[in-house]
Amino acid sequence: MNSFNKLLVILSTLFFLTSTFIKIGEASCLEQLAGYFNQKNQNVQLTFVRPQGDVVYISNTLYYYNGGFLTNGNSFPALFSSKTKTTPSGVQPFDIEQQQTSFFDRSGIIFRQDGSLTLRALWSGPFNVNLTCTNSGSLNYGIADNGYLVSLQFK
Repeated sequence: MNSFNKLLVILSTLFFLTSTFIKIGEASCLEQLAGYFNQKNQNVQLTFVRPQGDVVYISNTLYYYNGGFLTNGNSFPALFSSKTKTTPSGVQPFDIEQQQTSFFDRSGIIFRQDGSLTLRALWSGPFNVNLTCTNSGSLNYGIADNGYLVSLQFK
């Protein structure tokens, strides 16, 4: 594991411990997310720290669906810290030329106002997480049933 991945694991662990034991800014998701479930599309940033230490990053739009949830409307290309590019100044993680498709169809992501998030990503298989919502509702995080540290931020 290189020093970049070690740093990510250490930061993720600190983030987890802080959020688990201190619960700074925790609020009811139903209340805090209400403004994002207003029948409008929402720009989001999703970050996943996988148990082996690599990071997956996605920035895209979630679409409001009549069932009262937000979902993907396209393939949601993902960037990976493990997919690197060699440059004159060294190795660069998150090579934009090595993006991977996350979903082949709508509903690869189902995000509900109660903070429950279900993903069926091609690069991971299905997983679920009940996010902890912050007082602003814009940053939400949790540990998924597959061990991923997940953050969802509205932009």
